[in-house]
Amino acid sequence: MTQEKILANRLHWAVTAAPLVAIALFYSLVLHARLSIGEWPSRSGMDVNDLSEISILFGFHAIFAFLAVVMTSLTPVAWIALLNQAHLLPSLQNYCLRFVTFIACLATTLWIGFNDPGNYLDWFFD
Repeated sequence: MTQEKILANRLHWAVTAAPLVAIALFYSLVLHARLSIGEWPSRSGMDVNDLSEISILFGFHAIFAFLAVVMTSLTPVAWIALLNQAHLLPSLQNYCLRFVTFIACLATTLWIGFNDPGNYLDWFFD
């Protein structure tokens, strides 16, 4: 494979996995908060800014989680931008498989976001 094909392959997989990476990073932040304060985070408890003052590591984690959530909203645009790279992938089936995987990942992310088990999004964006 040429460098151009390798780069296109990696870009497609990165955009495909981005929604699930954002969810994993967000819930690892929730777990980080749980371990830091000794209870599950809630709207009435310590918010993200309070915890960021306690630990610089938590501040960086919160920033990366926020950026990942924002970047997930841009992944459909990234897929449209990567359409011109589709000819560099091994086959049309490969492209379709990645697209279906991306749609499944995005749908899972949206489902988790709308249902918000534990109301952690309220805590995060509060």
